Amino acid sequence: MTGRTIAIGLAIAFSVSPSQAAQHRLPSGYKWGRCLLVVHGETRISGKCSYQIEQGGDFNIQGPKQVFAGIDYPDPHSGAGEMSKDYWAVVYKDGDSWAGYSNADIEATHGGERWEDLRREGACYAGKDVRICLWH
Repeated sequence: MTGRTIAIGLAIAFSVSPSQAAQHRLPSGYKWGRCLLVVHGETRISGKCSYQIEQGGDFNIQGPKQVFAGIDYPDPHSGAGEMSKDYWAVVYKDGDSWAGYSNADIEATHGGERWEDLRREGACYAGKDVRICLWH
């Protein structure tokens, strides 16, 4: 019986590649959805994405190739060891208006681009040179 259990376990392990398994593993509170991130006319995310919505409506989106500390690589316990493999964006309430930021380079883990006075347009937030949408 032990040999059969091992064989079944190996068959399952080899039927799903590590990259496929990672696509289904998200941090607590994250879900899969559809997103659009366009900055200065460049489409950075279009289609499948992971997202997290916080109380008050603040949210973040991550491109489908994004990796997460403690899931895809060891938790570095500091910002210096963080990794990014895709674009991401954050939208948050700033007083009476909405604002946001994102990485300008896929490998950047800190926001290099910031936007103020975003307007809500259905599932999207738009501002000068940016459009961020989340459908869940």
